[in-house]
Amino acid sequence: MWTYNSTEKDGKTRTFGGYSSQIVVDENYALKIAPDQPLERVAPLLCAGITTYSPLKHWKVSQGQQVGIIGLGGLGHMGVKLAAAMGAEVTVFSTSKSKEADARRLGADHFALSSDKAEMSQLKDRFDLLISTISAQYEVNPFLELLKVDGTMILLESLPRRSGLKRIP
Repeated sequence: MWTYNSTEKDGKTRTFGGYSSQIVVDENYALKIAPDQPLERVAPLLCAGITTYSPLKHWKVSQGQQVGIIGLGGLGHMGVKLAAAMGAEVTVFSTSKSKEADARRLGADHFALSSDKAEMSQLKDRFDLLISTISAQYEVNPFLELLKVDGTMILLESLPRRSGLKRIP
C-alpha cells in the first residue's frame, strides 16, 4: 500500500496522502502552522527536520560532542544544521568532494571523503554519534570504527535495502 494514488486495505478506497485537502487526526499529533510562515521553509522541518532532530535530542547532543553526518542529501542537510545549532562539532562524510562547500555552508566544521581509507583511518575513535542518512547499500563497518567507546550510530535509511541487517519486531 502506497501513501498516495493507491488503495486502502479495503482494496477500494483511494489514498491521497500528502495531497489531501483535509484529514482527521488526533490533536496530539497535529501542529498549527502560522499563516504567515512560508510552507516551503516549514515543510522540511516537519519531515527531514524531525527525522534528524529526534535522535540528536534523544542522545542529548550538546556543546563539545563530536557528531558525524553520513550523506549530504535532504536528511543530511537538516542533520548538519541541527547538530551544529546544538553546539556539536560536526563532520560530514560523503563520497563526493563537490559537497564540501555545501556541508560547510550548512554548519559543518569538517568534511571527510568516506572513500578515502587514509582519511577515514585518521578519524578512528573520534565520534560520540554518527547519523547515517544514506539510502543506498554501503559498508557500515568502516564507520563503526570511527565511534568512541560507547558511541552510537543511528541508521535513518531503509533497513531492508541493507545487506545483513534485519528489522527486529
